[in-house]
Amino acid sequence: MKEGLYVYNQWQVAALRISIAGLVLLPFVRWKAIKIESNDWPMFLISGLLGNFIPAFLFTAAQTRISSSLSGALNSLTPLFVLLIGLIFMGVKFNKFKLYGVILGLSGALLLIFSRGFETDSSELSYSMLVVLAALCYGTNVNIIKYKLGHYPPFLVAAIPLAMMSVIALSILAVIGLEFSAQLVEIKAGLAIVVLAVFGTSLSLILFNRLIQRTNAVFASSVTYLIPIVALAWGWLDGEVIGLSQILGLFIVLMAIWIVNRSI
Repeated sequence: MKEGLYVYNQWQVAALRISIAGLVLLPFVRWKAIKIESNDWPMFLISGLLGNFIPAFLFTAAQTRISSSLSGALNSLTPLFVLLIGLIFMGVKFNKFKLYGVILGLSGALLLIFSRGFETDSSELSYSMLVVLAALCYGTNVNIIKYKLGHYPPFLVAAIPLAMMSVIALSILAVIGLEFSAQLVEIKAGLAIVVLAVFGTSLSLILFNRLIQRTNAVFASSVTYLIPIVALAWGWLDGEVIGLSQILGLFIVLMAIWIVNRSI
């Protein structure tokens, strides 16, 4: 997203991401063999909106004003929203291990992110709330996939919502327009968006849906806590120094995931 926003505006980056992600999966879907109950089509639409479309635009809008570190910190609220939505709307039974794991994992993720440092001020509060809203969307969608669409293959649960959203995204691109030249900076930004769409959306969504179906919703969403760890690893490969606080944060996150796993 960061590389894409160097060239394209927030609407173009989000619309391109969703369009490419949806189009990439289309050739692999055996459309004639699909058997979906009529009552489930609205769930696929809602899943596409909450799990892909709306968060994509919220994150790119937030990325224009807040740091990636702050965005990562707020995104770590996803497992908490998964737990709350499940308890309130899905009738999921309360489990103390889930609650303890969510709180511990959030603490570890925040320690990792604060150890890297970020700056923000009160004027950026509204943009920070966009990420919180995106995390709420993710939390709701995880429950939909687990309890409403769990009887469908993970690939299908990823492909159909993305296909629906790609139609809307392409319509947005048609309205706002898109210009592309062969300049190096635009090629780099375009490739970044392609990588974001294919690996950060299409493939990751298929794997994530599979994880949701094989485990429980809270455990699957706890992968959010791994995002700062992955960022930490990339920083280490790039020559950044790893301190004691980062190692402690990593240990806390792994411990939290182990605790949540006990509830499976």
